[in-house]
Amino acid sequence: MKSYKPRISEEKARELLTIRGKIFRSKKTAPLKVELIHLPYYFFKVCAANKKRVEKKFLAAVDGVIGTYVMVDDQLLEPEEILQAEFSPATTLDQARETLLKEAKWVLFQKATRNKEEYLLKEAGPGELAWYPFWVAYYKNKKGAWGFLGLDAISGALQAGKARRIFIHAFSA
Repeated sequence: MKSYKPRISEEKARELLTIRGKIFRSKKTAPLKVELIHLPYYFFKVCAANKKRVEKKFLAAVDGVIGTYVMVDDQLLEPEEILQAEFSPATTLDQARETLLKEAKWVLFQKATRNKEEYLLKEAGPGELAWYPFWVAYYKNKKGAWGFLGLDAISGALQAGKARRIFIHAFSA
């Protein structure tokens, strides 16, 4: 199965996922367990062009769990094969393509209003299913309830908001 190689080591992930106190920054809560998981994503090569026919190409992805759109830095991706994935896609390639077309147009519109340069979606290549790596850290609070944090194993970005919902849906499916 196609996947991408993590750039963040387990030790670095453990360090990044250690929770620091809000008042006393020296107080640290280390995760009880850290594991590498792979979530399904559909990857698309996208091309946008402005009125002067200047093209911009980028890589976009739609997760295969709940269908959230993200832009990906393809220079950080190093292909790797995994034997077995922990999660199967819950969305189809066609559903992912629909989400991509809608969200990519919206992102291009938002950038156009900020940059005062309008780019329109020219084409989206065929989608490709691959598994994207994340580090997940598990914690126990004072009352004994479990919690978790996710970390992008390639960019090192903490996962919150919509990305956190992907983990919740993947774990509960």
